[in-house]
Amino acid sequence: MDKIPLMLMKQIFLENMALWCYDSDTHEAVIVFKDDQDNFRMLDPMWMVNMSATDINKLFRHDIFYEDKDAPQALQFQHVACFCFYRGIHAGSTWSAQH
Repeated sequence: MDKIPLMLMKQIFLENMALWCYDSDTHEAVIVFKDDQDNFRMLDPMWMVNMSATDINKLFRHDIFYEDKDAPQALQFQHVACFCFYRGIHAGSTWSAQH
């Protein structure tokens, strides 16, 4: 296998994002929207590498909310958002050894 399969993600869908938080019951990051749109749940932080640059920028600019006991797990999501933002990794970007 040359490439790791990633979950297909919606593109440019976080314009109405209110916040994101870590759900310790399901171990997912939950993106909450301002309108009546259903929350989006992300089980694996690596799903973010397949988001649009606009969506990664939005997650990067908003800190994830979490309880103190969940910091190690929640911050994995925040760290992937930061990594993708600073390295320019997003859906449509080409990965190379120079990253």
